[in-house]
Amino acid sequence: MQSQTRITIAICTFNRAAYLKDTLDDLALQSAPYDQFEILVVNNNSKDGTETVCDIFRSTNPNVQFRTVKETNQGLSYARNRAAKEAESQVLIYIDDDVKLPENYIETALDYIERRLSTLCAGGRIHVSFDEEENPDWIPKELMPMFGLHDLGSENRIYPLSNFPRGGNMMIRKTVFDAFGYFDTTLGRTGKELLGSEEKAFFERIRKNGVELHYWGELELTHRIGYKRLEKEYLEKQSEGIGKSERLRLEGQPAELAKKLGSELLKFLWSLVLSAGYYLSGNSKAAKFILQFRIWVLKGFLSRQKKSVF
Repeated sequence: MQSQTRITIAICTFNRAAYLKDTLDDLALQSAPYDQFEILVVNNNSKDGTETVCDIFRSTNPNVQFRTVKETNQGLSYARNRAAKEAESQVLIYIDDDVKLPENYIETALDYIERRLSTLCAGGRIHVSFDEEENPDWIPKELMPMFGLHDLGSENRIYPLSNFPRGGNMMIRKTVFDAFGYFDTTLGRTGKELLGSEEKAFFERIRKNGVELHYWGELELTHRIGYKRLEKEYLEKQSEGIGKSERLRLEGQPAELAKKLGSELLKFLWSLVLSAGYYLSGNSKAAKFILQFRIWVLKGFLSRQKKSVF
């Protein structure tokens, strides 16, 4: 690998071959010089055509620095940790396997890391697009973050304490992993289990150690949402996973667990207010979904799943 490589674009993937192909195609069309970045795909036991997609991309884009590794431990946190250990560069940018990228994405990233040498962690802006329809009106704007939306505006800034970078578009320097460790493998998605909170736990840990988290409004991409992710069964599983993940994250911390339960109950009450507003405005589907979401999250949080290593 050439020493000029300055950024590793890390893509952790599980059974998303069709989407992965489009994401890789966007990376091949980048305006940045190919010797400035590498693409690292971590295949987390995919059983679809992921390997074939990667083989075809490698053969049709010989000028691109492209590598694949297989992580046999199932789970997004395992895959992300593997990427951090395998990366040839000192800067990792994690993106999802189902995103659309502008041609200047990496060029923008290279400029940022050059100007911001002291910035150790940053989160980029994430837009959302739906494959089947444009902005379904039954999804309340308050719940768009569960589909990946992450938008604090176009200006760069320090994250408020209530927020943090999202895994679909985040930059982490390797020195952070060396100093503070890796993602918690008891959190995050594991195959079809839609858990989360691994990013929140990771960034809370390093923030407590004095690391500033930077919002990077200039670095934009778009997260794609397929029709399967809008089916009731998937939404229920994802919502319950949000609640389960928060309980797992706070396992062994009774005071924090009680505090979080109180927060969830307050969110439920606020959802009643929001639901009434949507109902009065004539959008009964959005009114129903915002309540159903909060019930699913609370159900997941109250489940007695114990924290364990996968």
